[in-house]
This record gives sequence, structure tokens and C-alpha cells, in this order.
Amino acid sequence: MKIILRKIIILLLLFLLLPAYCKEEQAFELNKRLSYVNMCFWQSFDDEFLLCYILEALKNNHKAKSALYKSEQFRQNVRLSFANQLPSMTVAANYLGLKIPMLDNADNFAVRKNGFILPFEFNYEADLLLKNADKTKSQKKLYKAQLYDEKTVYIMLASDVATTYINILKFDKTLELQEKIVRNRKEILNRIQKKYDFGTVSKTELNEAKRELSRENEELESIKKEQKLLLDALALLCARSAYCIEDFGRGKFDDFAKNLTLPDEISSDLIFNRPDVLSSFEKLKSAKIDITVAKKDFFPTFNIKGIYTFNTLGPGNFFSWGATFAAIAAGATQSIFEGGRKIANLKFKKACYGELLENFLHTNLSAIKDVNDALYQAKYDSNILNEANQRFDTQRDNFELEGLRFENGVSDYVSYLDEYNQTLLEEQNYTEKKTQKFLDAISLYKSVGGAL
Repeated sequence: MKIILRKIIILLLLFLLLPAYCKEEQAFELNKRLSYVNMCFWQSFDDEFLLCYILEALKNNHKAKSALYKSEQFRQNVRLSFANQLPSMTVAANYLGLKIPMLDNADNFAVRKNGFILPFEFNYEADLLLKNADKTKSQKKLYKAQLYDEKTVYIMLASDVATTYINILKFDKTLELQEKIVRNRKEILNRIQKKYDFGTVSKTELNEAKRELSRENEELESIKKEQKLLLDALALLCARSAYCIEDFGRGKFDDFAKNLTLPDEISSDLIFNRPDVLSSFEKLKSAKIDITVAKKDFFPTFNIKGIYTFNTLGPGNFFSWGATFAAIAAGATQSIFEGGRKIANLKFKKACYGELLENFLHTNLSAIKDVNDALYQAKYDSNILNEANQRFDTQRDNFELEGLRFENGVSDYVSYLDEYNQTLLEEQNYTEKKTQKFLDAISLYKSVGGAL
């Protein structure tokens, strides 16, 4: 009764503590993913919605979760490899039938012709050359490389979320400006229509006003389409339904990342600590260990085998000392002919190492190129943004002057609206160039593996 009560208490404790343990595991995994993407960088954009969407994507994105499961596969491969370094023991229950010739002087030798045996078998490969230990080391390197690949997936996920969100803000701003342009074009067309009715303008001017309105309406629909596509993309990244895109809250483009500054140079330490570079290096080290293992295959293996069997064939009870059989064997095994398998395996591992070495060198060069490209792009886009800002300021001055001329009766309302539209178009252009600055920051972030 006490034993049963103790088991019930243990089961209740497991039932109560297991959910808390699972929550701690989930919190640990989420903290690890946060460390992957360097949330301090994303906080520099000063947008709470962006942070929320990145956190949601890190938690729910299915592609990112698959990377976690892939890492778990590699972790279990390490354990499987380590298991080969340990002795193994098996047990089997068998029925055995015997036919033993009886000698004349063996009247006292009595063995049953059939019965049951319960053998315990022990096998151990003495790893004197550390071949199995090297295999485990190789698997550990591959597991470490996969963790770096996992980090790359999460960095790219955070970058994709941020890029999509920034473009949504851009189209929000552009859509607002485009709607003003369309309203102005409608007012211009209305006034030209009245002038045409009074015969003060030609049919050509009226048609030109209609054509301009149609073109701006076409641009408005194009912006709405791109905005919906980006919202769908954000829903996918956050693992939400596409039917919920209207629920996506967001900030204002004009308030986004006001204090963002980009570095003029990047330390080489950041370049060579990129997760893809480190992953390539770990795979290269694993391949080098595999060559050592392939060389050790040419040497003999040292095995120890033992057996301890309970049986009903002899005299005595099944579990008695007289009804047991024990044996142990130890020796070395050397293959003589395998058709060149070991030589081919060694050459194969050397070829794999050569391939991974070239990939590692290429990854290093690509990392340097990515950083240089991102720095060049940020530098020149910053100059372009300054020119766009100056042009926008100039156009605003022109618009203010046109407003004064209209108030003083020197200019008409159509000219005023045309100047207003030009100002809105320059603001759209400035919005585009400012968006590029934000995207350049993300490019720099990716180029250094999130360590910006």
C-alpha cells in the first residue's frame, strides 16, 4: 500500500512540475533566439511595433522553428556517436533444442535436450586508437556549425520582418501623399472643365488634365496593391493568417528612426565572427577529423565480448549458480580484403575537406564583399538623401512663394495646385530615399551577422 501511495505522489508531482519545466524551456529557447538577433540594434529604430513583430516572428515563424528541430537532430547525432564509445549489453529469451551425443563413460552426464535460455551479452570496442572519440568530435563540430546556421536563419528572419515593416511604413506615407495629389488633380480637372465650358481653354488642355488624373489614379492603385502584398508578407513572417492583415498596427513614417546613425567603418573582428563564416570553419574542422578517422580504419579493432546465460538445460534452478554459463573473449580484428573500400573512403574524405576548404575561403571573401558593399551603399545613399532633402526644401520654398502670389492675385489656383503637386512628388521622392537609408542599416546589420 505504501509503495502504491508513493507512486501516486510521484506521478502527481510530475504532472504539476512538468508544465513549469516546459515553460522554463520555452523561455530559455526564446532568450537564445533574442540573443541571436541582437535586439539592442532593433531598439535603435524607436518603434515598438517593429519590436513586437520581430518578437512574434521569432516565436511563431515555422521556418525558424524548423531550424530548431534541425539543430536538435545534430545534437542527437552527437549522442548517438558518443554511444558507440560505451559498452553495450543485450538480453534475449530463447527456446533451445539440443542434440548431444552421449559417451559410454558419461553415464553421470545429464543434459536436457530442450529448454529455455536467458543470455546477457556484453560488447565493447576498446577505443585504443581513439577512433570513436574522433567521430564524436566530428559530430560536435557539425552540431556547432548547425547552431551557427540556426543563428543565420533568425538573423535573416528579423531582417525580413524589419524590411517588410519599413516598406509598409513607406507605402503608408506614399499613399497619403498620393491621395492628396489625386484630390488636387480632380480639382484641377474640375476648374479646367469649367474653363473649357466657357471656351477659354482648348480641348487639348482638357484632355491633358484628364490624362494626368488617370495617371495619378493608376499610381494610387499601384501603391495600394504593393501595400497589401507587403502586409501579406508580414503576416506570413509572423505566422498569422492573411485574413488578419487589417489588424497590423504600425507607427508613422515621419517618427521612425529619427536618431539612427550608420557607422563609417566596420571592424574586421565583426566580419570574421559572422555565423556563416564560423559555420563554414566548424564544418572544415569536422572534415579534417573525418580524414583522421578514415586513416585509423586501416588499423585493427580491439573488441571485448562476454556472455552470462541462465538456462534450464542443466541441473538446478533457473537462476541458480549451477544453471549458468559464462564466457569472455577479447582480441583484435583486422580486415584483409574489402575491395579498396578504405582507400576510397580516405580519398573521399580528403576530397570533402578540399571542397569545404574552398567554400570556407569563398565565404570569407563574400563576407568582406558584403560589408564593403553595405558600407559603400550606405555612404552614397546618404549623399543621395542629402540631395533629395535639399531639392525638397527648395520645392517647398517655391510652393510658399506660389502661395503668396496666389494670395496677392498674381497667380491662379490651378498654378497653385500644380506647384503643390510638385511639392508632394518631391516629398514622395524624399520618402523613398529616406527609406533606403533604413534598408542600408539592415544591410549592414546582416553583413556583420547581427553584431552591429
